[in-house]
Order: sequence, then C-alpha cells, then structure tokens
Amino acid sequence: MTGVLFALEREAAPFRRLVRGRQDVAVRVSGVGRAAAQVTALRLVDEVRPDRVIAAGFCGALDPGLKVGDIVVSPRIVTVDRIVGPPGEKAALRASAGADAVDMESAAVEEACRERGVSFFAVRAVSDTADAELSPELVRLLSGGTVSVPRVLLALVRRPALLPEFLRLGRDTATAAGTLARALVAKLDQEAGASDTITSSRSRT
Repeated sequence: MTGVLFALEREAAPFRRLVRGRQDVAVRVSGVGRAAAQVTALRLVDEVRPDRVIAAGFCGALDPGLKVGDIVVSPRIVTVDRIVGPPGEKAALRASAGADAVDMESAAVEEACRERGVSFFAVRAVSDTADAELSPELVRLLSGGTVSVPRVLLALVRRPALLPEFLRLGRDTATAAGTLARALVAKLDQEAGASDTITSSRSRT
C-alpha cells in the first residue's frame, strides 16, 4: 500500500481519476504548510499502515533549467514556510540550499514518516519556473492554500493587470497536475512490477 499526500485538491484531482478503483493507493489532501501536512501524514500512516508515503504536488523551480511540468524528486527539494515569489529570492534560496525546487510540505511529511518508521519520498511537478515573477498581491491571495472567489474578484477590480498572471498560473498548474499524475502512476506501476518480479523469483527457489 502506498499513501500519497497532496496539499491541494487541485494537485490531487488528475491522480485520483487515474487511480480510481485501485486498492494499493490511499490519497489524502492535507492543506498547505508544514503543520497541516505533518498532522495529515501521521493520520494517514496510523489509519492506513502504508508501506511508503509519497509527498506529491506542485513545486517552484529554483533551477533555471526546469520548465513547467518537469518532475523533481527528493532530495532535490527544499521546504520553506511561505511562497517564494521574486526570481531573486529563488536564486538566493538555490544558492543557500543547493536545491532544484521549493515546496511547503515535503520536509514535514518526511519527519512524520521518520517518526513512524515508514519509507518516504517526494515527487513534485514544477508549476512556476525560476524566472517567473509572482506578484505580492497574488502571493497574498494564495498563501492561505485556498482561493477565495470574492477576494480574487476584488483584487482584479482593483488591479486588472493581475488577470494575465491568474490565467498563466491556472494554465501552468493544470499542466503540472496532469504531468504529476502520470509520473506518480508510472512510479507506482514500476514498483508493483518490481515487487511481482521479486515474488516470482522467490517462488521458484
């Protein structure tokens, strides 16, 4: 059994569709941030007793060579406590952490898994590139993990120039979610195949 933990339903939805009916996968959505991720990860492990947990979802690229939809896996991901918007901050974080991408949950999920003695790894899809500028207004709207429609409409009325950024982010997160879902299924199928090979080999001895 594999537990797959996302922060947002938007991240999880394409994967849910691909694994519907599978008995070897448990999907959970925690909400954004370390605290929510750790609580949900511990609950997942205690309730489902998975062999492994995957922290999945979006990430921001720190490596300038990464494109929207590219997949990054642990340990090339650093976890921070807020959305990193300006390209200059992304470059500084890459230099200090030596990471290729940034998220807000993976380290907390890893800590929960270590506490329970469960295997862990992170699989993330890039939703914004290293040179993409996230405006302070957009960062404030997204920081809570859910987007309030009234707040968005009010922000657009006050600053119509935000509309292209909203549209770009919507397009890029849709691309990232689809790529992530396919990568996760490929990972699960690969591991299932390896397990079957080991079982067959043992049965012949």
